[in-house]
Amino acid sequence: MTINVKKLVQEALLHYDIGERKVLFIRHNENITCKVILKDGAYVLRIHLPMEGFSLKLYETVPVADLMQGEMELLLYLSERAPFPVQVPIQNKCGEYISVLSDGIRCELLRWVEGETLDKDHADPYAGSLGTLAAELHKAADGFAGVRLSYSHDLVQRMRAELDLACEMTHISREQRAVCRAVLDEVDHIMTILDAVPDSRSLIHADLSFGNVLQTAYGLSPIDFSLSGYGYKVQECGMLASNYIHVREQESIRESYERAAGITIDGHHMQGFLAFSVLLFIAAQHNRFWKEKWFRDSMNRWTGGLFQEVL
Repeated sequence: MTINVKKLVQEALLHYDIGERKVLFIRHNENITCKVILKDGAYVLRIHLPMEGFSLKLYETVPVADLMQGEMELLLYLSERAPFPVQVPIQNKCGEYISVLSDGIRCELLRWVEGETLDKDHADPYAGSLGTLAAELHKAADGFAGVRLSYSHDLVQRMRAELDLACEMTHISREQRAVCRAVLDEVDHIMTILDAVPDSRSLIHADLSFGNVLQTAYGLSPIDFSLSGYGYKVQECGMLASNYIHVREQESIRESYERAAGITIDGHHMQGFLAFSVLLFIAAQHNRFWKEKWFRDSMNRWTGGLFQEVL
């Protein structure tokens, strides 16, 4: 941890009625995340300070404080309904779930769920279980109406504008922008079709990467609901499928979700949202990675392969 991060962690923990503890740094992306170890248990501390270059501008349509409060309400809601372990929020000394530090940065403390994040090099056997987990999450979240992000036509429009900006800044080429916009047009069309289908939408996690899924003694458990929002059930399946490169795992996700949820998932719609997941990454993070060779190579691979499968 840097000196600044250590100071933030120390100030954050002063808001909670906990005694002697040990703090282990976990990661810093959209949040500073640490494990807080006490004699009688452990917690996860999240400080909402994105690392330099980590952009959340696509999601800045709802006040951060409202989104954080909505996430805490969602975790409490799931803790009473979900078949998997949930990181339950802990109240601070004032009885609030969100603490505000001296410089306005917000944080929360959650109960630790014991487990290990999925290892991407050994995650193939879990594809079907991830599809089942997504269905269980959607069922458990049914009826929740708190403040969350919206994965809708408006987000697609903001992504179009950001891709235009990326092209103007020469972070992507005109040809690449044209392919990306064509895929977004198709996703927008898929959304329109699904809008007319009853029960096609749900509260979704929207970020079930391997690092956000724990393997626990009770099965798989999702963590980090900061990007959760109201979207499409097939969107969750497509975003899950983006974790895998082989069709067999992607199909296993779809089939297991269908069995657990009792609905049919359109393969083309799922492929469209798989591409949408990649486009979200490009639109949100091009400023951060455009100089990297792997990003340029990936853009060529995505626009010449994956995205073509949607068109």
